[in-house]
Amino acid sequence: RDFTINTMAVDLADESFNQIIDPFQGKQDLKKGIIRTPLQPQQTFNDDPLRMMRAIRFATQLSFSIESETLQGVKDCADRLKIISQERITDEFNKILLTSRPSLGIDLLDSCNLLPVFLPELIATKGVEQRRDYHHKDVYYHTLQVLDKIARKSDKLPLRLAALFHDIAKPATKRFDDVNGWTFHGHEVIGEKMVDVILSRLK
Repeated sequence: RDFTINTMAVDLADESFNQIIDPFQGKQDLKKGIIRTPLQPQQTFNDDPLRMMRAIRFATQLSFSIESETLQGVKDCADRLKIISQERITDEFNKILLTSRPSLGIDLLDSCNLLPVFLPELIATKGVEQRRDYHHKDVYYHTLQVLDKIARKSDKLPLRLAALFHDIAKPATKRFDDVNGWTFHGHEVIGEKMVDVILSRLK
């Protein structure tokens, strides 16, 4: 199995009926809220690289932490995600978007170098300043804030995708105006075209 918390089983033999079989201390990790691979992380993630997305999805859904060696294993194996079909990646990503605080999962995807594999356009929003009289965060963190606010109001995936992509074209349209400061004229028009391409690629 992929993580210790789902390597447990119930014994059905008459003499030991209902006893928990737990060879990798999954019950302990479950109590502590820890995501850990039962084998060496590199082996687990090389066997099925989608497990890296699942680690982040479980951590986000359950408010668990990813054990340090397992987290490093994700970072070391991140490039392996490229061999996974886009449909499987998107399914896990959508589940992250549908959590109560999707920003936590997206930040983990970013820090583990998984986000650039399937959504480089979002990475491009990092460090993109905005007018300080309207925004106090760069486009990336503003986007995550909007996404979390939508998540508190609705569990509809299309709305969460709209929040995620509403400023996706700001890096491409950023200009500096001596009077107004940073501007992003037409970002909604360019963004619509970009989202067409992105959603087609994400299938």
